Amino acid sequence: MLTVILFNQNINYMTEDLSNGCTNNFPVSFHVFGIGESFKPIIDKISALGYEGVSATTIKPKQLPSPTEEDRMVIILTDEGNDLVVDAAKSYYQAGVLTLVVSHQQIGSQCKFCDAQLEADTEAIYKPVKAILDMIFNNGLIPLDFNDIRSCLNDSGFFKVVESTGKGSDERVADAISKIENIISHKEKSAIEDFIISISFNHDIQPPISMREMKTLSDFLSSLPEGIDAILGVFHDDKMPLDEVRLTAVISGKELKP
Repeated sequence: MLTVILFNQNINYMTEDLSNGCTNNFPVSFHVFGIGESFKPIIDKISALGYEGVSATTIKPKQLPSPTEEDRMVIILTDEGNDLVVDAAKSYYQAGVLTLVVSHQQIGSQCKFCDAQLEADTEAIYKPVKAILDMIFNNGLIPLDFNDIRSCLNDSGFFKVVESTGKGSDERVADAISKIENIISHKEKSAIEDFIISISFNHDIQPPISMREMKTLSDFLSSLPEGIDAILGVFHDDKMPLDEVRLTAVISGKELKP
């Protein structure tokens, strides 16, 4: 349940129980494996994020370790879906670890081997991986955590991460949403089953975010097909310009194929 409180035309957010926020829900172990040296620059950037409990490793398929009881999520980056990759992913998936595979092309298999797949070119892989980790590890006005990510991506089939920034005084949210709508096709929109969206802005954003601006986001969420489970997060990012907002959405669905 989300409570929105309005003070002086600005918005302050509270959750029903902040004790269930991300800090107390950190999974014990997260892994990002890049299969092959071509993923080393991405793995290095993920390591540089400095999130405690996240390991990022460039590795050969035969070297992929077996899952342990501490593992909660694994993201496997690969440029091909050979049997070794599928078998390694399947071992995590069958152990109950949230297993995400990001590859250059959709991997077909006769058996279920992961929770969700994302197809992306090498240069586009870093942003969605970072977005998922940011949602889990960053504290927020309305925080997200691993349980939110799991509820969206568990056995979801396919997923996509989209991001946009908006400018324009009190039209910033509307500007960002219009860009999101242009990125998500009508076919994709009709295939969405679960949806996480976060809005980020500088703590000193000018002018402050108003209820009228946020209504645009509410209207957008209401326009999604019925039955979609939508989760909202709100974050401060003081590295952002003072006149921008950023929307990051994770969408998933069994028919959300590339």
